[in-house]
Amino acid sequence: MRHPLAALTAGILLAATPALQASDEPRTLSQGPAAANSESRLETVRSPQVVSGPKAIGVEADVYCSGYLGEPAEVFPGAVVSAEKERNQSFFMEGDIVYIDIGERDGVKAGMEFTTVRPQNIVPKWGSEIEVVGRIYLTPSRLRVICAQERSSIAEISYGCFDTQIGDFILPFEPVPVPLVRRTQVATSCDTPNGKVIGHIVENRGAVTPDGTDSVVYLDLGDADGVNPGDFFTVYRPSVRAQGVRTILGEAAVLTTRAQTSVAIITLMTDTIYVGDTVELK
Repeated sequence: MRHPLAALTAGILLAATPALQASDEPRTLSQGPAAANSESRLETVRSPQVVSGPKAIGVEADVYCSGYLGEPAEVFPGAVVSAEKERNQSFFMEGDIVYIDIGERDGVKAGMEFTTVRPQNIVPKWGSEIEVVGRIYLTPSRLRVICAQERSSIAEISYGCFDTQIGDFILPFEPVPVPLVRRTQVATSCDTPNGKVIGHIVENRGAVTPDGTDSVVYLDLGDADGVNPGDFFTVYRPSVRAQGVRTILGEAAVLTTRAQTSVAIITLMTDTIYVGDTVELK
C-alpha cells in the first residue's frame, strides 16, 4: 500500500514510477528462466496424490440396485406372498400393490419401508473349489407399507430397480448415501505393491464378461479388512511369466460393505477386467 511522501522526496518518487508500475503487472510463468525454475520447484513440492475434489461415486441406483454378497443362507423376516393384480401379471413394478406376510404383531406400521431381496448363486472363494465366500442377493425394489393388519400388510412398490416377484424376501430398508470421494493418481505397472490389503473380484452383477467402466462387481473384502464405502482399489493381473510384474487394469470404488464382502463399481478401465482379477486397496 502506497503512503503520501514528503514534498522533499516527490522528485524521487516520480522518477521511480515506471519501475513501480512494472512491478505491479501480473506475473506469469513465462516471464523467463527464473519463472520456469520456480514452476519446476513447485511441481516437486506439490502432492502428487489427489487429482480431484470430492465427487459422488455413481448415482442412487448404483447403491440401491446393486444387491450384495451375503451369507450363503440368510434368514429374512418376511416375504412378498401375493399382489393386487396377481391374476393378471407375474411381475410387479413401481406403483404396484403387493402383500407381505408380516403385520402388526411383528411391529409393522403404516409408512415403514422394506427392501425386497432375491437370493441368487453361491460364490466360491477365488482359487478354491471347496470354500465359499457367500451368496449373491439381488435387491429388486423398495416397499412402503400402506396399512398393516395383524398378520399381513399391504405395501406399494415405491422404488423399482427391476421387476418384483411373488416369493421375494424383504428386509427393513436402511438409507445408504452415495459415497463422496477424492480421486487419486492411477497406479502404473512400475509401482510396487503398497502393502495394503489384497483381494479379488469374485463375481459381477449379471454375470457380464468382461467387466467395463460402470460395471458393478463383488469383492471378497469387507468391514473386517478395514474396507469402507468410498475406498478405491487398484485392479491388476499378475504376469504369468515375468515375476513380480503387474498389469494394471483399472480402478474400482467401493459402494457398500458387509462384514466379509463389498460391492464396488469399476470407475476406470485401461484393459479388460474379469472375475478373478486382483484388487489392492489404495
